Amino acid sequence: MDFSKEDKYNVSELGNWNVASEFARIKIMKPLDYCDHYENIARFGYDTLIEELENFGVPLDTLKLIGFERLVNELLKLCGNSKFAMKVGGTRTELENLEKELQTIKKIIPFLSKTIKKQRKQKLVLEKDKYNKALDIVIKIKSKLNEPLNKNHLIFTDKLEFNPQAYKKQIIEGAKTRG
Repeated sequence: MDFSKEDKYNVSELGNWNVASEFARIKIMKPLDYCDHYENIARFGYDTLIEELENFGVPLDTLKLIGFERLVNELLKLCGNSKFAMKVGGTRTELENLEKELQTIKKIIPFLSKTIKKQRKQKLVLEKDKYNKALDIVIKIKSKLNEPLNKNHLIFTDKLEFNPQAYKKQIIEGAKTRG
C-alpha cells in the first residue's frame, strides 16, 4: 500500500482509521509532559532556570501556587482522558482512587497559602509545611499514575522484537515444507 505523505492519519491493512496513536500522543503523552513542567513550577516557581533568572516580578509563592494548581488540574485531566482505556483488571479502580485523592487535594489548595496585608498591599504567602507535604503527595500520585497507564499499554506496548534473520529462516523453512 502506498499512501501520500500528506495523509494525517494512519490507515491499517483493513482500511480502518486508526487514531489510537494520535489519541495517546495528544490526550495522554501531552498532559504527562505538561505535568513535568507544572511540577517544576510548583516546586521552584519557574519551569526553567532561565525563566527564574528573568523574573517578571510576580512573587515566587504566587507562581508556585499557580504551578501547583495547574499540576493537579493536568493530572485530573489525564485521569479523565485515560479512564475509558483501563481494561486490565483493577487498573480502572486504581486510576479512580488516584483521581479521588487529586480531587481532595484540589479542595485544600486555598488552605496552602495565606494573604498578608501590609500598607494597603496584599501578598500571598505559602504555608510552607502544608504546601510541601501536599506537593510531595501530588508528585507521588503523578508517579503512580504511570502504572495503570502502562499496564494498559498507553505508554509502552509489549511487542516482540523483529528479527529479520529469524523471519528469513521461517520463510525459507515454510517454502521447503510446502514444496
